Amino acid sequence: MVDTEIWLRLMSISSLYGDDMVRIAHWVAKQSHIDAVVMQQTGLTLRQAQRFLSFPRKSIESSLCWLEQPNHHLIPADSEFYPPQLLATTDYPGALFVEGELHALHSFQLAVVGSRAHSWYGERWGRLFCETLATRGVTITSGLARGIDGVAHKAALQVNGVSIAVLGNGLNTIHPRRHARLAASLLEQGGALVSEFPLDVPPLAYNFPRRNRIISGLSKGVLVVEAALRSGSLVTARCALEQGARSFCLARSNRESGKRRASLVNKTRCDSCDGTGRNSGKLAIWIALVARRP
Repeated sequence: MVDTEIWLRLMSISSLYGDDMVRIAHWVAKQSHIDAVVMQQTGLTLRQAQRFLSFPRKSIESSLCWLEQPNHHLIPADSEFYPPQLLATTDYPGALFVEGELHALHSFQLAVVGSRAHSWYGERWGRLFCETLATRGVTITSGLARGIDGVAHKAALQVNGVSIAVLGNGLNTIHPRRHARLAASLLEQGGALVSEFPLDVPPLAYNFPRRNRIISGLSKGVLVVEAALRSGSLVTARCALEQGARSFCLARSNRESGKRRASLVNKTRCDSCDGTGRNSGKLAIWIALVARRP
């Protein structure tokens, strides 16, 4: 069994991550015969072993065809092209599908996430923050979702910056469909689409919390814009804190409840900021430091 096929099969096991996936991939590559009993010697359950062995040949062949296309990559965690910052996180993906420029994954990134139902205030200041950072060479990383994700990607592209989208589905599908043109523009400007899921995996709800750790794991910091108190955006912020990254939150306008703002800051332990400049000093300092980096 060739290495690429081993990784494709292992990526189909949804509960397998990081060190375990790398260890099993190296072990399987040395075996002359593979069956369910042999696979269980790696620590896989019977169900996981069966999943590995039953991954469809058609899916393997279509994945290999996909990888033959320009700027289509499969990056295992033991590759020199795998982002070292992501590799340092807990439960990092054992391998990534990437469409686009690999060097973008090694750039200085800020993750920007937030509400799908943002206000004019959140859109305005989220866009301005992203444009400011992108003009200073910061890559804007988000999830290509409706709302603030789309605002962030578009803002980076508007100033000829670079943006990365981490998907909660396989790269054969752009979700939501309305962002297909945005995804294409992102690639045209030197960005990348990233996923840990097999190419044909649909955008299932339980995939998105998993992808959030990748968004934060690639980034030096996270800006959360108008997130609900129970949302995937706060999952991303918590992942960032656990990974040692800076977190900033842009809550709704001061005309709205201060209690909601306080709850958001308390839940994420992030630095609160707003568009008025009164509370955005820490983010401004961070931007200035980024601007002076070599």
